[in-house]
Amino acid sequence: MKKYFTPLNIIFAIEVIVVTVVSLGLIPREAVLALTGLVIFYMIFSPVEDSLYLTIMSIPLFVALPISDTFDSMANWRIWITVLFLCLFFRKGISAAIIKGPDGRYHLKEKFKHYGIEYLLLWFLILAGLSIFVAGYKILAIKKFLFLGNILILFVILRNLARNKEVILNILRSAAVGAGAVIAVSLIQLIVTLSVPLYTFWQFWARNVIPAFYGQNLSQLLKVSNTWFSYFSDKPPTLRVFSVFPDSHSLAMFSLLSLPVFLALAIFYNEQKGKKIFFWVLGGLALLGAVLSGSRGVWLSFIPVLALAIYLFFWKRTDRLLTKKALVALLLFAGVFLISSFYAPLYYKAQSLQGNIDKEALSLFDRAKSISDLDELSNKSRLQIWGASLKSILAHPLLGVGLGNYVTVLNEDASAAKQGASAHNLYLDIATEIGLLGALLLVLIFAEILRTSWLVFRWSEELYFKIFGLAFGLYFLWVLIYSLFDVVLLNDKVLLFFIVGTATLYSIRRLAGDNA
Repeated sequence: MKKYFTPLNIIFAIEVIVVTVVSLGLIPREAVLALTGLVIFYMIFSPVEDSLYLTIMSIPLFVALPISDTFDSMANWRIWITVLFLCLFFRKGISAAIIKGPDGRYHLKEKFKHYGIEYLLLWFLILAGLSIFVAGYKILAIKKFLFLGNILILFVILRNLARNKEVILNILRSAAVGAGAVIAVSLIQLIVTLSVPLYTFWQFWARNVIPAFYGQNLSQLLKVSNTWFSYFSDKPPTLRVFSVFPDSHSLAMFSLLSLPVFLALAIFYNEQKGKKIFFWVLGGLALLGAVLSGSRGVWLSFIPVLALAIYLFFWKRTDRLLTKKALVALLLFAGVFLISSFYAPLYYKAQSLQGNIDKEALSLFDRAKSISDLDELSNKSRLQIWGASLKSILAHPLLGVGLGNYVTVLNEDASAAKQGASAHNLYLDIATEIGLLGALLLVLIFAEILRTSWLVFRWSEELYFKIFGLAFGLYFLWVLIYSLFDVVLLNDKVLLFFIVGTATLYSIRRLAGDNA
């Protein structure tokens, strides 16, 4: 038992307890200020690697700091990552190019192929920075620029620390803990909504949980308007599971990004039956979360990814065993969707907002069929927004309307940014805000990540690293297709988790050597 009572685990347990009781409204939100101070103290006096593991495990648990009545939405991860970076810098040093070799020397003339992602990210940030000068709301532009820069610091930290198999494995285990926390909250939501009216659940979550994680402004908004329910003209609303996120789409995205972690660990623990089954079950539950999120974009994006997995399975140049496991995981999604649809009344109570439960539960098939309904409110709104985005791109092709200034495309004021105004298409959103060149750079970044996932699959020596590369590529492709319908990759928790997965992928590639 002693191995579990480590300083790292104790601090994480304290965090879970504090965040939980604050979210339930049992103690004041100010308790998270003390928690953040405790974590900073821990980071200063603990190994940098342990501080990194704590940060990764805590991604779903990051909360808003109640600094003042008018400024209470800044997430504590901003401080954690900054402190972690400073600890790394002063203890071990930072390689700006992420190419400090085992000999301690900086090899600044390494080939571009090993560090293409860093160069692309740098140029993307430069272009985003330039767009600030044309932004109508410069404060919004600067905030989003600092947001992106703060998150990318985590990429630098991971690339500097993840230099051997042990650290990479611990990173995967830490990510699994965080993803497991998301699954646990999702299950709690399902159980609770089977016994209380949806209106009661809605108001409790908006009044207590949301302020703890995202601040009072979002809480006030979600009390009257949210995406937690699917609405139909001839049917009562149904709950869409969303876990610790402000919307169900973010849960769907996070669930997909967690699958490579669960699959890799299932392969790593292949000889330990209990742990292997445990991670396969977590993978199945993550897929269930993607199904119950009610995100039609995720359901639709699944089809081409499944087709690619089937193709890879029969392609002679790939490892049949590994592609079989990846294919099984994808088919599991289809199975979960079918089973969930037939047994929807067990977890999708279709009831009125006043708590009536005398109506038939809505089938997932009914929800899926609405994808092609152009008169459906959500679909109609997306088409209108996409049209406005294309007009804006034509009018401002070079630097767009400015980073974080999508509200100007819809002729809304800055307050609309807090309500999540976006193009409902990641590529259109970036092209609108920082121009066509920015969108091209984004596509190149994504293509480079896909290429690296393939190289990791082809050249890694360890079986669990191979499956991570293959699964990350497939599920990331799923995310990219889904991004045609939404911008939730920019949700802070989702983006942080994505950065962890991407940095891990590149660290594995470095271990693969010159072949990759």
